[in-house]
Amino acid sequence: MCGIIGYTGNKDAAPVLLQSLKKMEYRGYDSAGFGIIHDKSIQILKDAGRIDDIASRVSIRTKKGTTGIAHTRWATHGGVTQTNAHPHVSCDTKIAVVHNGIIENYQELSSKLKNEGHRFASETDTEVIAHLIEKYYRIEKSPLKALQSAVKQLKGTFATLALFDDKPELVLGARKDAPLVVGLGKGENFIASDIVSFISYTDKVAFLKDYEIASITPSKVQIFTFDGEPVPVVSTQVAWEASDISKKEFAHYTLKEISEQANTINAALDQDEVKIVEFCEAIRNAENVRITASGTSFHAGILMRYLLAKLAKIHAQVFISSEIDHEIDLIDENTLVIAISQSGETADVLEAVKKAAAKGAKIVSLVNTVGSSLTRESKVSLPLNCGPEIGVAATKSFTSQLAIIYDIAFRLAGLDDKREQLNDLGRYVEIVLNQGERIKEIAEKHKLAADFYFIGRGLHFPIALEGALKMKELSYTHAEGLAAGELKHGTLALVDAGTPVIAINPSDETYSETLSNISEMKARGARVIAVSDKDNELYDEIISIPSVDPAFFPIIEVIPLQILAYYAAVERALDPDYPRHLAKSVTVK
Repeated sequence: MCGIIGYTGNKDAAPVLLQSLKKMEYRGYDSAGFGIIHDKSIQILKDAGRIDDIASRVSIRTKKGTTGIAHTRWATHGGVTQTNAHPHVSCDTKIAVVHNGIIENYQELSSKLKNEGHRFASETDTEVIAHLIEKYYRIEKSPLKALQSAVKQLKGTFATLALFDDKPELVLGARKDAPLVVGLGKGENFIASDIVSFISYTDKVAFLKDYEIASITPSKVQIFTFDGEPVPVVSTQVAWEASDISKKEFAHYTLKEISEQANTINAALDQDEVKIVEFCEAIRNAENVRITASGTSFHAGILMRYLLAKLAKIHAQVFISSEIDHEIDLIDENTLVIAISQSGETADVLEAVKKAAAKGAKIVSLVNTVGSSLTRESKVSLPLNCGPEIGVAATKSFTSQLAIIYDIAFRLAGLDDKREQLNDLGRYVEIVLNQGERIKEIAEKHKLAADFYFIGRGLHFPIALEGALKMKELSYTHAEGLAAGELKHGTLALVDAGTPVIAINPSDETYSETLSNISEMKARGARVIAVSDKDNELYDEIISIPSVDPAFFPIIEVIPLQILAYYAAVERALDPDYPRHLAKSVTVK
């Protein structure tokens, strides 16, 4: 969740760190801070609030020093205060650290350190790392050995960076179950939780594995195990371009990313033929297929289960990754686990695949971030190819997931004609995108609604779930996605005059039955907003979508729901890019 960045090189670190932090704003945060070495001391500049406001308050752009670390915090331990913001320092202020993750044994460690005379200033779990390094540095006299000794004491998840005021060109970083990647430059080097933070400076990276430590100076990068064994530095060139990260002419990243989907769906279909065939064969040959994901990706997983059953007659089960402990007894060496993730760093997903792999399961995945932890845990990984997704709420990554899922299902079912039609989806998406003003009017009309209900049957049910999630994420409005046939089993009690109901009801085999459910809700006073290619007198309003092959409706119909949630947020004067309390990449459990 938190974003961390370290820099050492030939430039002033402050503007580099500031720009890098801003690139990671999408991860979600409540405070931010900088640690910069200058004149043999570490300057700590931090506060709660937005990065630009903090930068102005602490005059970060004027600070000198060519080595530093920075952090955006998403609070887990301790309130949102200046004191709890990172970096945190040792008692003598000669060592500073930033940290992404959770130290599970921090209470035990802090009690022991306090008994040894260490003084703590914050309520965070992170501060124990600074004091542990300080303790071992006094003994080891080596930054690397001190960090190695410190991280061996930690239980939990962490990507942590450390500065030492007597080593003004050195940044150390350690990783366990949280992302950390080195950016390899010329006369400068970077280490961060996210490639996007430094992509403006270099596209050459080295990924750290769990239980590894990186040591970077302006001229040298070294990697070691926690036991001090050297590890080869393997450089990879990444394809993302810095220009992809700008908002261009759009008011928000979220709207930009919604608007890109005509292109990103086609990009998702551009797969390595050998890999996608191997992916399909793994499904075909598996005795037990399990799909796992979290959040929006879980909704893609539900649709994948439906499509595999409906089209390819393949039985699969889907489970939320955080529920792995309640699924693990059904997983063995005959199981294929399909993991779906935008970031490839979601803690729950990574834990699920690691536990499944320990039972002998084969892992394959759909991931947007090439080189992420999940891709390295997978036998085969297919990239979403949709580029960086900055808005916290997943939009283009979801439809990219669906495009690949459809391709896989059609291949397994031998429906080559359907696969060819996938390439036409972009033009239908453009038709929906052109209805932005109409959808904005609907959002404005219902901006005071306290509740929204999204209903759909069959393939439309996971889209109802996704529509409700987008409404909750972006507009902070209570919303539920429901299987339309379940309304009589409780939900109708919540409907009264004026309650907005989003009915996903295109003209396929579910049309008539869903109309009956709509009639039931209308009888209780609901105001029905249909998403359909076919009008009906029961609808109070309609968001029209083009008529396509019924199999493709889910990809088309989700886009107006994304637009509706976006404008619902704007009408409430909320920032759709950075919903409160949420983070893009959930790297803590």
